[in-house]
This record gives sequence, structure tokens and C-alpha cells, in this order.
Amino acid sequence: MFALRGIYDGKSVQITDRITNKKRYKVVITFIEEMSEVDEELRDFSAQTDGMDFWDHPEEDIYQDFLTDKK
Repeated sequence: MFALRGIYDGKSVQITDRITNKKRYKVVITFIEEMSEVDEELRDFSAQTDGMDFWDHPEEDIYQDFLTDKK
């Protein structure tokens, strides 16, 4: 079992997390809380930027380099 985040826009559910597992699953969708206008603005802004693309590249994981150097 694992959890994903998403947004329901009143018509459909959009998953905002990346799914790496390609197996079939039964799902339960739980509506946590209604989004405020600020949430909408942040979601729209983050969808327009590539600011988190570094997570897709292991060579950009500088934190692991720091831990390795400490040993």
C-alpha cells in the first residue's frame, strides 16, 4: 500500500505525485480538505516551473555527497 497526492477539480481527479510502480492496484480516494484560493495559486505556479526536476537526476543529489564526505 502506498499513498499519492492529487487534486479533484470538481470533475476529475488529477494525480500530482509521480507514479513509478506499474502494477495494478485497488484504490480508495479520500477527500482530505477543500482547497483555498492560495492552494490553487501555488499549484498553478508549481505546475508552470521545472524547479523540482533535479529529483529526476541522481547526479544532482548533493546531499548524499555530503554524507559520503562525512564518513
